[in-house]
This record gives sequence, structure tokens and C-alpha cells, in this order.
Amino acid sequence: MFKNKLLITSVMGAFFIASCSNEMAVEPTAEDNSYSEFVDALESTGGKAFAEFMACEAGADFNAENATKMISDWQKLITAESLFGVWGYVPAADTNAFGDTLWWELNWNSKEEADAEWNAWVQNEDAQAWAEQYSNVMVCDGEGRNSFDGVYPILPNTYGDVNESGYFYAEFHQCNYIDGSDRTDAEAFLPGFTNAVSNSDYNGTGYSFANYFAYKNKDGSHVDADVDFLWGNFTKGKDAMDKATESFENDVRDEMFPLFSEFATCAEVPDVYHGWTFYAGDNKEFMPDFTSRD
Repeated sequence: MFKNKLLITSVMGAFFIASCSNEMAVEPTAEDNSYSEFVDALESTGGKAFAEFMACEAGADFNAENATKMISDWQKLITAESLFGVWGYVPAADTNAFGDTLWWELNWNSKEEADAEWNAWVQNEDAQAWAEQYSNVMVCDGEGRNSFDGVYPILPNTYGDVNESGYFYAEFHQCNYIDGSDRTDAEAFLPGFTNAVSNSDYNGTGYSFANYFAYKNKDGSHVDADVDFLWGNFTKGKDAMDKATESFENDVRDEMFPLFSEFATCAEVPDVYHGWTFYAGDNKEFMPDFTSRD
């Protein structure tokens, strides 16, 4: 599905390293509203965003200390008002479709604004110096970043506060339409699923979910032709995901899965990740905490 050129790219590309170490795969317990700015931003856009995912590999000098310093230095250079959320993903299982590939997600107001910011970033001399300084920490495929229209029917903090450290647990399902169905069918399904979740016991899990619809060119062709959309589930940690899965099996599956199966099919085994929030546009003081070992 995704490209694997894995180049050392622009400053923003090099930034995508902060959660990319198995040493940082922890589940902190401290709670706070570190997602509140992201929630506010999504509410202002109707729960939608332009999302980009980029593949990375850890470099020889990667460790938690260097990652933290890199992010701190990066944040001093960020001026893009249209960038309102950044997250990183580290594989949490050896069954993931892309093996040890690490992923970063950026949420923007629009594709046009994202493209403009990337173009400006690669021409920024201070940014290039920063990228060179940290080039041994992470190698990323900035040019091959993957574009999606993100839709977020259930936002973070709906079913409990998120972790103060920025840590979360994620699972992604790769999905494709069947029988002539399309995005219209997929989006029409979301309110019913959201309502079914609200009638179950997801409390305390920090559960949220998103659909990432493959971005289309003006001629209607997919930028990424191998997948129609990703379904992402997010919770506070692995135990919380287990509880959310149990609630789904007990209260949601029988009602909603037959309806979903009318328009789409997904990979049988999801890709699972440890994740961190690294940037919230309206809270530039926020920094992830990689030191917790709970």
C-alpha cells in the first residue's frame, strides 16, 4: 500500500522520529487533557482534516534522549498555523503488514496548505541545518508521504481522559470497498456505529476512532490505489484496547458488522502500534514524555 523509498528529506520529514523506538513503547498512567487543543481544532472543522502518513526507519543515533531534543528543537522552528496535530506510531506486534516500519501522521486544515508549508520548509535554511544535525537519528520517506481525508466521529476525551505523556495505543485496519460501494456508503455507516458505541461500555478507555479515506486526484484516481480507507481505533493503552474490543464483541459487532460487510472488507489482522502525540497546534508548550515505564 505505501511506498518505501525511505529518504532523508525535509526538516519536517526528519522530525518524524520521536516515537520511533521500541524503547519508548510504554503505557503511562498519568491523565490530562493533552488532546484538548486537537479536539477543539477538529470540532471547528466538523471532525475532518487532511491527513498525511510517512514511513520512517530509526537511525544509528536514535534514542529517547535524542528524540526528545530533536522534537524540542523542531518545535522552535514551527510556524505553520494550518498544522494542528502530529502523532507517531511504533509497531506493537510482529504481524504488522509493514514489519518494523514506523509511521508519522500529520493533520492539516487542507491539502493546499500542507503542500505550501512543505514547499516553504525545504527552502528554510535554519530548518535544513536542523535536519542535517539530526540526520543520523531517523531516515524518513517525506516525498512518499501518503494522503488521506481524515474523518473523526468520536474524538479523544469522549470516553475518558487521555494520558498526560501523550502515549496511546492504536490499531489500523486496511479496508477496501466491495460490490460497487464507495466513500458515500462508508461515511453513511459512521453515525450508526458511533451510536452503538455510546450504548456500550467504553468508559475509561479513552476510545476514539477515525476513518482515513484515500485522497483522490482531480481525475478521481487514488493517490494510493491499493487501499480505499483505513479504520483506526485509539485507546489509552493495551488494556484499554482489550476492554474496548470486548465491548465491541459484546454489544456492537452483531448489530453493525453485517451492515459494514455490505460495502467493505478489511484485512483480518489489524496493524497495532504504540503511539504518541507530538504536537498540538494550539498548545506549543506540549512535549511528549518518554520516561514513564508503567
